[in-house]
Amino acid sequence: MNWSTLASELDGNLVLPGDSTYDLLRQPFNQRIDRRPAAIARCVSESDVVACVRFAAASSVNVTCRSGGHGAEGYCSIDGALMIDQSAMQDVLVDTEENVVHVGAGASWGQVDIATYPRGLAAPGGGCAAVGVSGLSQGGGLGPIARTWGLTIDNVLSVRIVTARDVAPIVADATQNKELFWALRGGGGGNFGAVTRFTYRLRPIGRELLGGMLVYKWADAKAVFQFFREWMNGDDDERLTLLPMFFFAHGNAPMAGISAFYNGDPEEAFDYIQEILAAAKMPDPVNGPLDQALVRGTLPAYTGTESTTAWPGSGQYWRSGFLDNDFPDEAIDTFLSWFEKCPPPPPGRARRTGASTFKQDDLSFGFIESLGGAIERVGKADTAFYWRDQRFSFTFIGIYDTTEATWAAQTRDWAVAFRKAMETYFAGGVYVNYMQADLADWQHAYYGEHYERLRAVKDEYDPQHMFRFPQDLQQ
Repeated sequence: MNWSTLASELDGNLVLPGDSTYDLLRQPFNQRIDRRPAAIARCVSESDVVACVRFAAASSVNVTCRSGGHGAEGYCSIDGALMIDQSAMQDVLVDTEENVVHVGAGASWGQVDIATYPRGLAAPGGGCAAVGVSGLSQGGGLGPIARTWGLTIDNVLSVRIVTARDVAPIVADATQNKELFWALRGGGGGNFGAVTRFTYRLRPIGRELLGGMLVYKWADAKAVFQFFREWMNGDDDERLTLLPMFFFAHGNAPMAGISAFYNGDPEEAFDYIQEILAAAKMPDPVNGPLDQALVRGTLPAYTGTESTTAWPGSGQYWRSGFLDNDFPDEAIDTFLSWFEKCPPPPPGRARRTGASTFKQDDLSFGFIESLGGAIERVGKADTAFYWRDQRFSFTFIGIYDTTEATWAAQTRDWAVAFRKAMETYFAGGVYVNYMQADLADWQHAYYGEHYERLRAVKDEYDPQHMFRFPQDLQQ
């Protein structure tokens, strides 16, 4: 392969095996993944992306795309493929006259919030400030204001993308390349080409909002999830997003919590949350009175504070599924009992030093993300996101140090058995942004009845199957 030809056409640079930065750049967010791309193109412009696609088409090399690199299975990094690394394409342009924001594919969602929020505007994005916009925006987009304004994909107005069919940038929106536009909103990142820019509709948002974490003793964990289920299935306020969690505190003690964010007046928010907690006879949180656990702040501050603890440096096993909307108490008992079985760090782990970048605070956890509200008011066929009628996306992440082989094997076995124990309570779907390599019938689990339609779009825009990874739409 004459990689020097591609290197000469890039404004960015091409990284090859043996280069000093290769091992750093080939590694996705999840340290469990260990793959070796043939080359990594560090693109800084749309013309760089075009050069990569043109070279790959002429050279019959497979291609993957990387934005934030947060994919659970690390499919941005594939053995023998050309990785189009767009992480440097971070431009964010806010248009307050049209109330839209144009965002480069390599930006993180935190950058978008920081650019729009001071203007009193926001687009529904992820709950983690570090997540890349590209993967999030092609898979769905669950976050703290999605129940008010819809998924991220429901607020995408147009997409610029370089496809294998065109070997040039094209625009997909409501008037051109309409079937591609449908597919890009929920069909999973990296399937149809290399997206270079998204345009999002902006929504008005308050300058001061209420949010925070309520932490509960493990003995109260069942009550936490019962309260959440009943509130979500009852007279819920779609301005409020609750994210119940189970996690380990210092000393490997299991705890429960509810992360809360209210997209409205903070005084009204406090009164409402206080009311629903009292009506459910919830115990007091251990992290202080309610007016100390819930604080006034901004959307960027909330997503930055509430970001996942599974930072780079750890190996991760992600397992997920949409819970039945009226999941029984037995489901709660099952996931709480299985979390108690989570393999702990080896004795003395905190005292060890060496090459590992694993942090002692990186411990396994789980959560249920809230759907409903504006999300379920969008028609099931309007976008490629199929699971509009689901309200609970259940996820747990087994986290371990990759230098500890026994801990790694124990965590893998635990994650597999944990998900199997939960299968009877799942509705059959899985959020496509939480891909799982060992998932049976993943085509239906991710895409439901939309799979064949999505595959047809993939066939049209990637006829040579150039954009390829283990669970792409031509597998």
